[in-house]
Amino acid sequence: MATDKIAIPIIIQRRMSASFHIKGLMALASHVRRELAARGAGAALRREVEQTLRKVDEIISSHGVTTRQLPAPSQAALKFLRGINWNQAPANDPAQSLEPRLPQFSFPGVGRLLDRTLDRLSQDLTPEQVASIRTSIERASRQIERSIQRRGLKADQLTPTARQQRGWLALISRAEQLDAYITARRMAVHYLDAARTNRYPPPLLIEFRPINAIYKLQASPSGSQLRLATPMVAFNPTQFASLADLVFGKRRSARQDVLEAMTAEGFQAIRSELESLGGIVETARGQAYDLRDSFRRVNEKYFGGTMTAARLTWSRTLTGRKFGHYDWIADMVMVSRTLDDKDVPPMVMDFIMFHELLHKFHGLHWVNGRGYAHTSEFQQDERKFQQWEEAERILQTLANSL
Repeated sequence: MATDKIAIPIIIQRRMSASFHIKGLMALASHVRRELAARGAGAALRREVEQTLRKVDEIISSHGVTTRQLPAPSQAALKFLRGINWNQAPANDPAQSLEPRLPQFSFPGVGRLLDRTLDRLSQDLTPEQVASIRTSIERASRQIERSIQRRGLKADQLTPTARQQRGWLALISRAEQLDAYITARRMAVHYLDAARTNRYPPPLLIEFRPINAIYKLQASPSGSQLRLATPMVAFNPTQFASLADLVFGKRRSARQDVLEAMTAEGFQAIRSELESLGGIVETARGQAYDLRDSFRRVNEKYFGGTMTAARLTWSRTLTGRKFGHYDWIADMVMVSRTLDDKDVPPMVMDFIMFHELLHKFHGLHWVNGRGYAHTSEFQQDERKFQQWEEAERILQTLANSL
């Protein structure tokens, strides 16, 4: 197991005659927001920010430029860093404030092990070979858990990839889940190979792995590889037939069928189990706002308290145009960290939350195989927000400034 401390380099680059770019400002601003939300305003964090600001001032001065010549996102990041009130920011325990930033951990070699295991599982196997593979997966999963326990690691100290690998190995190490994997692969091969076009030569090797996509298909002279999201092992024959139509462009409405299958109970149960086994990271609390508070206000006022809780998270970086997003498959509301600012009115936060929860409420409207989110019914309901015009005006002003 290795550690990698996050390094935020501050490097200035001249782009055009009147434009400068300071690499690292956006990353530092996002990191500081997360640190303030998770651990408070430690002395080490304050020193890091103050040293960086002094360095930025020196660079700008030495090049004879102004902050207005920086790209708008960098200006926003710089404004945030300069505007931190360290006396009002939540404080750390004094003993913790002198500690360095927690590193992110990964598991060297596990990626290669996963690739080899998935390659073996993409073949027809004897019972003896299946037993051997399960033993290997169990061993790797136990080693990971022992390493985490020995180091006293929490989920947020693992890289996203490490959490995905940990969850996959823990799930597939179970005999019934490995059997389900093998059964699903055979079923998938049956339907997808029958729909395969000449553009993708045989053999078609299918694997269910941690990916942030519905599927990834790649052709080579020696065959074709299809990577599918792991929870698809819960698909039934009808759903695999729809997936085949989607992958190989056989039917326009197939995308709707596949997305509906991905929001169904079987897929969601495995997705939740993978996330739980990998380690859940709570990111609802920001520096200025807690998304859970906004959810409670909006749910009570506009949905009568009937809206089931969605996963709530801040975006990892500052954004300048897209201030919110709803993921139907993960049932997750993501809000831009740009809004986690005391200068942003709570009403604007609630409007973004209301907008994204309306997507959860209305779902997608499908026409000729294409899903539409902002329907006329959606837009009518959006205007039920009491201050929607003022909220839209503030968001537009903020977007223009960025």
